[in-house]
Amino acid sequence: MENIFTAILFTYNHKDTFRGAIESVLNQKTNFDFKIIVLDDASNDGTTDIVKEYANKYPERITAIINPVNMDGKYIREVIRQIKTKYFAILETDDYWCDENKIQTQIDILENNPDCSMCAHNTLRNYVNQNKTENYLNSPTKIYTLPKKKLTNKYYIEPHTSSRVYRTSSINFDELGNEKLIIYDVTSVFYILTKGNLYYINKVMSVYNYTQKGKYSSQTSYKNRYSAAKGIYELNKTLNFKYNYLLARFFATRLNLNFVTAFRIKNCKNTIVLDKIYKKILSNFEERYFGFYDRKPICLFKIPVGHKRKLVFELSREKPLCK
Repeated sequence: MENIFTAILFTYNHKDTFRGAIESVLNQKTNFDFKIIVLDDASNDGTTDIVKEYANKYPERITAIINPVNMDGKYIREVIRQIKTKYFAILETDDYWCDENKIQTQIDILENNPDCSMCAHNTLRNYVNQNKTENYLNSPTKIYTLPKKKLTNKYYIEPHTSSRVYRTSSINFDELGNEKLIIYDVTSVFYILTKGNLYYINKVMSVYNYTQKGKYSSQTSYKNRYSAAKGIYELNKTLNFKYNYLLARFFATRLNLNFVTAFRIKNCKNTIVLDKIYKKILSNFEERYFGFYDRKPICLFKIPVGHKRKLVFELSREKPLCK
């Protein structure tokens, strides 16, 4: 059988969940061969021993890459560059696939829809510490294209990373300056949509374990908002601000920019000036929330405004720190 798919498993200190993740990949039923690349980013909890165990057990299927020092996921770009197969997927090993026909289903769809650069599906979000689960998305099965006017739930979705299968040819690392742009949810989905459509299946075929210990979930909301906004800016600049009319609103929403500032970045046509504005906004946010202010939240107000929507206001005490 032809090898047309590669699963990249990214792991760091996942000794309690690694076996479940890799077994969920090995148990996939397909009419084609596939390879597994495990990238261990210098785990120090015993995960590395488990990775080597599986690599020795399945030498023709599994390739293990053990980083001697933690590289914060940066090496994943080089791993993707080396992929020779037509399709690939990324799975962090604190999550897992829960449908043995997942990969076959998605690749069949991509084979029959050459205009699609990605196929994704719904995911079950498992709140590990709260004994609660919910669907990650509530969107219909359909083909999503790059929106013409604005990014709303009707035209744009961000499926969880564990649900995605990418068409390898849709990614051009020569134009992606930051290797993490293909990992971040918002930037990777938007970038892929500039290369082709997204086929979404409203069926749960993976599980996202929300533990609040992961790199994203363990960070403060300000750090997450800043990271998302910075990624949006970097993608925007990478694409020469061609899609600024869409990404500007996304950027403004992440940082809760006022109407005047949001309007200014959305309608600025001079890319040199626009780049300076973005950098200044990010610098101001970073200074205010991470560097030179002692900020203490006092209370939070949530006001319902329609179905499943809320206006959120935070009252905080803040004072400048001595530099």
